[in-house]
Amino acid sequence: AKASRKKIEGSSNDDDFDNDDIYSTLSQKELVPRVLQSLQEVLKNQLEKISTPLTPLEQSILENAPSSTPMAQAIQNKFDAEERMAVFETFTASLLDIAPDERDRMFAVAMMAGELVNLPSELRVEMIKTVDGEARLRLVLRELSSIVAMDSARRMAKSISLGDTNTGKGIESSVLGTDSTSLKAAEDSKKELKVGTPQLPSWADQIQIGVRVEYFWNEIEGWCAGTVVDDPIKILDELVVSVKFDDDGSTHRLPFRGDEKARWRPPMDDASFG
Repeated sequence: AKASRKKIEGSSNDDDFDNDDIYSTLSQKELVPRVLQSLQEVLKNQLEKISTPLTPLEQSILENAPSSTPMAQAIQNKFDAEERMAVFETFTASLLDIAPDERDRMFAVAMMAGELVNLPSELRVEMIKTVDGEARLRLVLRELSSIVAMDSARRMAKSISLGDTNTGKGIESSVLGTDSTSLKAAEDSKKELKVGTPQLPSWADQIQIGVRVEYFWNEIEGWCAGTVVDDPIKILDELVVSVKFDDDGSTHRLPFRGDEKARWRPPMDDASFG
C-alpha cells in the first residue's frame, strides 16, 4: 500500500498520485541511498547559497545596519550550514557502525534527514507515528526531492534572468512553474549539466552473497581472491562489500568506489559476469 501523505498545498490530486507512483516503485535497497543522495544535495545547496560572496551593496547594507544583528546572523547561518554538512559527512562515514542492522539504518537515515534539513513539524510527527521503515523513508524522500527540485527551479530562473539582463530580455522567475512536472523538468536539466563522479563498472550490479571477486590489496599481496559473504550496502556513490578471502580466511568490509574501481575485478576464470 502506498504511504499516506497530506495533500501538499497548491498541488492537485493528480500530482499527489504521480508522486506516490514514482516513489512506490523504488525497492527497499534503493531507498537509503536515494535519501542520502537527496539529503547531500539539499545540504550542498544550502552551503553554496550561504557561501556566495556578498555583493558590495549587500555588504554595505549589513555593515551599516542599525545593529550588528544582520551581519552576525549571516555569519551564524554560514557556520550552521558548514556544521550540518560536517555532521552529514561524519554520519555517512560511520553509518554501518552506528546502525549495522538494516532496520535501524533505515530509521537512523530518516531521522537524521529530518533533523539536518529541519523538515516541517507536521511531517516529522508523521515520521514518528509511522512504524513502517520503508514508508517513513518514502515520506522523507518525497520531501527532500521536492526541496531539491524547487532549489533547481529557482537557480535556473535566476540564471536565465541574469543571463538575459544585458539583452533587455530579462525573464521573471514566475515563468517557471512550481508544479510537479515543472520541478521534475528543472531537476532533469540540472542532472544533464552536472559532471558526475567516476561510476562503478557495470558488473558491480551483479555483486551479491556468494559471488567471487578479486581485490588488489597492495603491491606485496597483489590480487586476492575471495567470496562476498553479505549483500553489498550502497552509501551515496560507493558500495560497501564484505569479502572473505581465500588465503587466510579473514573477512573484511571494503569500499567499492568509482575512483578505486581498478582495485576490483571479477575472477579471471569466471565467465558468469557480463
